[in-house]
Amino acid sequence: MAVEVKALGSPRVLVGGIAETGRRNVFDLPAVGGGTVRAKVKSNLLDPYPVIEIDGVKHRTGPETPAVLRILIFLPFLLVIAGGLIGGLFGGVGFAINHSIARNDQSTGAKAALMLLATLGVCLAYLVLAGTVLAA
Repeated sequence: MAVEVKALGSPRVLVGGIAETGRRNVFDLPAVGGGTVRAKVKSNLLDPYPVIEIDGVKHRTGPETPAVLRILIFLPFLLVIAGGLIGGLFGGVGFAINHSIARNDQSTGAKAALMLLATLGVCLAYLVLAGTVLAA
C-alpha cells in the first residue's frame, strides 16, 4: 500500500499499484484474510506526509518533518502581505514547490537550501511582474 500526496488536492491510496476509490479521504481497502478494512487518510498543511488511520490506529506515511522545514514550506505565503492577491498566487506556487521539496529523499540541510532558493525564485518572479506592471 502506498499513499500519493500532492501539495494541493486529495491524497490517493494505491494498493498493488492500483488506485483505490474513496470518498472524502475514506477508503475501503482489501484485507489480508479477505473482506475490506476502512481506512481514513488525514492530511495536514503543516506536514507533507499524511496519516492513515486503520481501525483506530494511526500510521504515518513518512518521517517526521523538522520544524524548520515546516516553517520554510509556508515562507512563500509572506508574499500575500506584500502583494495581495497576486502575491498570494505566487505564494501558493512557492508553497506547492516547497511542499514537494519537503517530500524528497535528501538531507534536511539540502531541503532547506532548495526551499530557500525556490522561495527566492518565486519572490523574484513576483518582483519582476510587479515592476513590469508599474512601468507600463
